[in-house]
Amino acid sequence: MSTMPEGDGAGQQGQHGTHPGPPAQAGVPSQEQYSGTSYGPLPAQPRGSEPSGYPGRATPLRRPEVHVTGRRVVQYLIDAFLVGLIPGLVSIPFDRSDSTFIHVLGGIVTFAIFVLIGFLYWVMFAHSRHGQTLGMMLLRLRVISKGGGPANMAQLTIRWVCLIFDAIPYTWPFTGLLGFIVILCSRDRQRIGDHLARTLVIATDKTVGSPRYADAGTQYSGTTAQQPPPQYGKPGTQQGEPDAGPS
Repeated sequence: MSTMPEGDGAGQQGQHGTHPGPPAQAGVPSQEQYSGTSYGPLPAQPRGSEPSGYPGRATPLRRPEVHVTGRRVVQYLIDAFLVGLIPGLVSIPFDRSDSTFIHVLGGIVTFAIFVLIGFLYWVMFAHSRHGQTLGMMLLRLRVISKGGGPANMAQLTIRWVCLIFDAIPYTWPFTGLLGFIVILCSRDRQRIGDHLARTLVIATDKTVGSPRYADAGTQYSGTTAQQPPPQYGKPGTQQGEPDAGPS
């Protein structure tokens, strides 16, 4: 027969038995409810391992990419000759006439052809070739956006229209002297059209491996730029946002 009081037995059972914990908070799921996976903090990324071209990770422009002034002079002379070749040939019959009306008509026809060919060549053809004219392909140059991507149609159109100023004076072979002076005075070697269109002319043989323009280089080389893998924080949170605390 036990001499322990019933109250002490109940207390002993309360001490050594299963003690009920705090009540579970309603509406707060545990980690086991998320497919059995527990997501910890994001691993630290080693310096220099970020994919090139990733937004917010751009590095400063490297000088050898835009210091191609000598190539640009030769390239412009080639392209200007190609654009003006057909209008020049068309104007010959009109110039041989003694009629003033024929001369005026010839000037209008020649100018219209010159504008049409200029748009097709400087804008349409260059856009289809990812920012390259025939002269640029020969001299290994390319027009890109200053942000690092390919130049769009609007940017190429602005560059072409601004040749009205960059090509001053129009006397061959001194045409483009004003644009040449502006290029020499520009840190990124931009002419007037490049400043207004926010474009750069870079060397294609020096673009590969450049941190800022690596995305453009991979696109032009026919490969697809690798996208950064998705990263996840804790369940219920989005990347880059702090974990939600208790309400």
